[in-house]
Amino acid sequence: MHALMSPANLRRWGALSGLVIVCLAGTLACESGDSGAPASKASNAPSADASPPAPSPTKSPAEVAGQQATEAYVGMWQAMARAGETSNWQAPELAQYATGNALTTITRSLYADHFNHVVSRGRPKNNPTVSAVDPPNNPSTVRINDCGDSTNWLQYKEGTNEPVDNSPGGRRSIVAEVKKQADGSWKVDRFAVEGLGSC
Repeated sequence: MHALMSPANLRRWGALSGLVIVCLAGTLACESGDSGAPASKASNAPSADASPPAPSPTKSPAEVAGQQATEAYVGMWQAMARAGETSNWQAPELAQYATGNALTTITRSLYADHFNHVVSRGRPKNNPTVSAVDPPNNPSTVRINDCGDSTNWLQYKEGTNEPVDNSPGGRRSIVAEVKKQADGSWKVDRFAVEGLGSC
């Protein structure tokens, strides 16, 4: 695994490119619940119209973990965008969604923006999909693939409408590893962003 890039050079997703994590292929399984109880009939309803209720689908552990990990992943980017409006590297919300290398990278990036009087405006768009859940029966790690779009999430010199650079933003491939915490919550532990146009 390559080392994380210098937080001082972290700018939106463009500067996040170069971070690498190992991605594993995987699938999610869904299970259906079985309702063995017979349907009840109204006393005046014809028997031909009575049908058993459709069984309620139950989610597998992998599906539940994938959903919760995806929510944490999207939450991380939205929290980073909100903190970026004032370059608040100490925003408590960041730690709700990120931990480990991911949290360190984000907070150092925001601190560098604060030091350089840079703020961000707008929000990223995410299109995450779960690529692997490990182990499937009692998940502790979920890997996510995303094609993130930073077209409407750009950086400006603080107090001005002057862009930091001429980069228009755009679509980039992102991979992330989300881990289950001791309290049962899910947080992004690390992520990698590829170059512009990589998805």
